[in-house]
Amino acid sequence: MKKTTYLYILKEILPVFLIGLMTFTVILLMDKILKLIELIVNRGVDFSQVLMLLVFISPSFLIFTIPMSVLLAVLMSFGRLSGDSEVTAFKASGISLYQLFLPILVFTFCAWLLTAFLVLYGLPWGNRGFMATLYLIAKSKADVEIKERVFNDTFSGLVVYVDEVPIQGREMKRIMIHDERDSTRISTIFASEGFLVSNPASQEVTLRLLNGDLHRFDPKSQVYQKVRFSTYDLKLDLSKTLTNLESKIREHEMSIEDLRKKIRELRASGKDITSLRVQLHKRYAIPFACLVFGLIGVPLGIQPRRSARSFGFVFSILTFLAYYVSLTAFEILAIRKTVPPFLAGWAPNFIFGGLGLYLLTKAAQEIPFKPLAWVMDEVDIFQQKWRKLFHDA
Repeated sequence: MKKTTYLYILKEILPVFLIGLMTFTVILLMDKILKLIELIVNRGVDFSQVLMLLVFISPSFLIFTIPMSVLLAVLMSFGRLSGDSEVTAFKASGISLYQLFLPILVFTFCAWLLTAFLVLYGLPWGNRGFMATLYLIAKSKADVEIKERVFNDTFSGLVVYVDEVPIQGREMKRIMIHDERDSTRISTIFASEGFLVSNPASQEVTLRLLNGDLHRFDPKSQVYQKVRFSTYDLKLDLSKTLTNLESKIREHEMSIEDLRKKIRELRASGKDITSLRVQLHKRYAIPFACLVFGLIGVPLGIQPRRSARSFGFVFSILTFLAYYVSLTAFEILAIRKTVPPFLAGWAPNFIFGGLGLYLLTKAAQEIPFKPLAWVMDEVDIFQQKWRKLFHDA
């Protein structure tokens, strides 16, 4: 009987969780999706590379949307069970609320494992893949942007003119380059041919020039130099291209590994590391929000009301906003050194976890919690007025 009940509750939760996960992730990624589409339309970036960028930045959003989806699934599922009097039927058959919480505990523990995996391994993988894909995009732009019989200023400090770019092969013919990267020694380079050489390890692209002349003039000494070369390697600065691409996509969350490395570097130089320590504690604390939201979602979900399904979505958003506001507030206090950095990540979990335990105990004893009942009544009134407004319109 209990096994059947547990499987029934899990089957009730999983579809809502998956739908919520997809919905919340798409909502948070919407701004990034629009900017990635802009890369395709305006920058000529290949669709597959843009899709890979989207995949690589997704862990930084999933670590937030998974706890949100857990809260939504528990609230809506238990709201539906409570609204259809199934929770009452379970209690009448001898199954207590604590026993009904066991499948939720298993479910939230699995969600915690998934979120922790993304924090520990998903973010570093995403960071490495993101930068590698940016390099490939910049490299491909180096190939594409150099057009024949056009003055190309894609690369910082360089103006590149190529008389002929063969369709087959990568060798360019009759090249002229104006180099202003060093304002004290402006150079002009002529070469009969050249080609691009990439180094994925160092993420550098070199333009290798063959059989040409380098003309250099020093304004201070009024010295003119002419150097004949058979091979000349000119490193192309992709920072401008990478910066432009990164500006289209806001810098995503640093991984724990990156944070620890940065903390060691700043600590060695004697700089303040409070903000980084705050971020580090937040990385460890966020996965535990899955357990906290599962704990608080059960007593909130079984509260009696007329609109259980719509209420679950609204109240899950309000609860997560309250959690996020408290997280932000403690982060500000920690950065101002009012509270220890440890509390910036863990205080919301302690507060909402304690509240969840208290509400679960009250609900198991069927003792109403008056402040919560008042809040729910207000939300019901707001929903009724909202529906009436649209009905009248």
